[in-house]
Amino acid sequence: MLTLDVRDNYTLDEVSSTLTSLENAIPSVPLFLSLFWLRPWLEQCKKRPLWLTCRDNDRVVGSIFLSTSGYRLPKEPFGSGWFNKTGEAKQDQIWIEYNDILALPEYRQEAIRCLLDWCQTQSPQKWILEITDKPAEWLQHPAFSAEVMDIPAFRIKLTDVFSDYNAFLSQCSSNSRSRIRRAMKYMQQHYGELSLCSLGSQPDAVTLSNMMSLHRRKWGKTSEGSGFDNPYFVNFHKTLMANEQQHACHCEVLAFYAGDLCLGYTYNLLNHDTVYFYLSAIEYAEESNRFQPGLIMHTLAIAYFAGEGFKTYDFMGGDSQYKRSLSNEEYSLTAVHLFKKTWLTRLLSIIKTIVRWFR
Repeated sequence: MLTLDVRDNYTLDEVSSTLTSLENAIPSVPLFLSLFWLRPWLEQCKKRPLWLTCRDNDRVVGSIFLSTSGYRLPKEPFGSGWFNKTGEAKQDQIWIEYNDILALPEYRQEAIRCLLDWCQTQSPQKWILEITDKPAEWLQHPAFSAEVMDIPAFRIKLTDVFSDYNAFLSQCSSNSRSRIRRAMKYMQQHYGELSLCSLGSQPDAVTLSNMMSLHRRKWGKTSEGSGFDNPYFVNFHKTLMANEQQHACHCEVLAFYAGDLCLGYTYNLLNHDTVYFYLSAIEYAEESNRFQPGLIMHTLAIAYFAGEGFKTYDFMGGDSQYKRSLSNEEYSLTAVHLFKKTWLTRLLSIIKTIVRWFR
């Protein structure tokens, strides 16, 4: 039987040592659960989360971090627990996907059960795992009911021949293929030849400033805002870019050009043979619908990474037309909200059901 060790006082070096041992024993560690991602995140947390480790005797077989938040009236008259997140919007703009417990595969189901047994004894009545690709084991504990939300996600399975972007375009729909080729032709005729340049994991200060400025211009006035206006987000990603300790995980920034015009940048997270497209910063030099820099940038990036030997180009969660146009595989990520089975959570569930009836 596993035991759970709960700590609020630990050093980052202790975390590094434990996670390194776990990662060495796990065949393929998701980037977002790796030390590469988690240590910079912990460095940015205003208040360190609890560190929960599952143990088989003295051996650590699972690890996860947990933060708690208080009442959020009127919608939630009780506290919540957040796995690998803080529960604070600004800090959680450092967005995690493929969220889960980091556990040895043969212990994962038992580790989740051990963790939720402990959660059952704690005061928060809602426990949040956002967002995961492995929800099943989280939904099996008898002490919790669950609300789940499936989030469409998209990726491209790459082959070597995609290093020629024409080969990639040939497997897209005829509509997408024609649209991208028209956009490329327009760009070449009006601005010059298309090209791509890898800036590695640490672009120079001028380039980084330009990338941040373009992203702010696009997203700064939206409800969530640009992450580059958020010090937590900026400091986290600067640390991530500088992190060269984990050879299996690193960042790569690509710059795209049409002649002398910089079309923009993509910021990518690389793990083994997978590219996770994290964000783009685009120069919208024209408002014409013939000016399609985003589609062109992704097409060139796909060809580049296929040529580098990567097998997957992952757009991750969220539904967008450009993802549907370019991807050749759709999958689901899931937001899991677990509720302790109490009179208060049952009452809240009834109220939510009634509200939905009258909408």
